[in-house]
Amino acid sequence: MRKDYTKYKADELLNDDYFLLSELYPTEKDRKFWHKLQQADNALAEEIESARFFLKSIKRISYNSALSVDDEKELWKRIQTANTVYDKHTKKIHFLKIAVSVAASLLIISAYGWHTLYNQEQAIDYEAMISTIPQTDNPSENVQLILSKEKKISIEGKDTRLEYTKEGNINVNSEEVNIEKEDIKEEKVQSFNQLIVPIGKRSSITFTDGSKMWVNAGSKVIYPAQFTADSREIFVEGEIYLDIVHDEKRPFIVKTRKMEVRDLGTQFCVSAYDNETSSHVVLVKGKVEIETKGKRKNTLSPNQLFLYDNKSDEESVYHVNTQDYVAWKDGYYQFNHQKLDVVLEKLCKYYGIKIHWDEKVSELTCSGKLDLKETPEKVLSALQNAAPIKVEQTGEQIYIIVKH
Repeated sequence: MRKDYTKYKADELLNDDYFLLSELYPTEKDRKFWHKLQQADNALAEEIESARFFLKSIKRISYNSALSVDDEKELWKRIQTANTVYDKHTKKIHFLKIAVSVAASLLIISAYGWHTLYNQEQAIDYEAMISTIPQTDNPSENVQLILSKEKKISIEGKDTRLEYTKEGNINVNSEEVNIEKEDIKEEKVQSFNQLIVPIGKRSSITFTDGSKMWVNAGSKVIYPAQFTADSREIFVEGEIYLDIVHDEKRPFIVKTRKMEVRDLGTQFCVSAYDNETSSHVVLVKGKVEIETKGKRKNTLSPNQLFLYDNKSDEESVYHVNTQDYVAWKDGYYQFNHQKLDVVLEKLCKYYGIKIHWDEKVSELTCSGKLDLKETPEKVLSALQNAAPIKVEQTGEQIYIIVKH
């Protein structure tokens, strides 16, 4: 079990092994843990930020001189012993603990290298942000746009459209949304908007630079309220299609939990659902550069698919018919000799329904188009015309069987 950090001060956090290690090498679980504490307790949140400031403030210390393992253990032992002694001197405890805390931090940073912590301090913690976004598995919900000032806009419709004007206004389904000036006039600190697209819905965004993004069902996107002068960066959990207005001075970067995709004048699709075994990038036009965690960079050419196995970290590249992967942005799915179980899985995910089938169904393939604007019943009826199957429904349970 974790400690009770409720009454911890910055100096105590800097003396805590778990806090230091989670700052140096944060995992998703660590990020969620500290984020939850900060959300629940404003006073503790300030102490956490103060502790992080101390860690960040020592970046000027050289990280080239690393201690030996034995020296690290010995110095760490002396620091802990000194802390015990300092605790007895209540009048000096605050100053001395902070000094010792910084020394302890320096020890770890000297051993592992300052650049690790410094780079992670600079990086935006998208995964912590997206962990707070509600699930998107209810087809009755509307598309949600959460602005940087935590103002939420609920958008009705199966296919919604957002447009950011150069003046800083937002048009939703061709109607301007009234937003207070403080919501659109950002301060120096970068802030972010969140788009939540439930299953059974789609959405699109036109950014101020003219770039356009289509967002598929069951997806979440985090993007800055305003792009900076030197970069355009978003984070995706789900599936998007992008038509980017290229700008050499401001590269457009798509980040997921496993990949970073950089545009080189591009139209491309990124699929990175958190609950799927693989992620992929499909390039329609131009070039993209893909970097995965711990792997070399890959550059795609048009009509290529980059496939990443989320469990094994294996990578592969294939030539494909791109329309089979991007037609959803136009409101339909297209299949060409596709295994039927793959088609059914896509329909389950898109409509949020449960469909049951056996191995005989999985062995079949089909070709054709399915109109996603139609109800699940009509789509499954159309699927019967493309494959030798029969659809049976009992209550809310749907069964697919092979015709004999």
